[in-house]
Amino acid sequence: MYLQESDYNIGAESDPETFSQAMSSKESNLWYNVMRDKMDSMASNQVWDLVELPIGVKAIVCRWVFKTKKDPEGNIERHKARLVAKGFTQRE
Repeated sequence: MYLQESDYNIGAESDPETFSQAMSSKESNLWYNVMRDKMDSMASNQVWDLVELPIGVKAIVCRWVFKTKKDPEGNIERHKARLVAKGFTQRE
């Protein structure tokens, strides 16, 4: 049996669901810093190459996923942000 975080609503009451929510929250500086750290990490690990998208080619659309990690007592340990693929968009 596997326990899933969503089954127990861990951190869900305060985690933003969108970039806009994260930037308008009282913890916006924390969310901004973890996003910046993630982007710096991806750049230093050469996760992608920035290129011009050819006409007719689909681009991957991304979004941020935010999580507040807590210890067993419910104290906040850290904030995490992940950049995940959301879908595709086509350049015309």
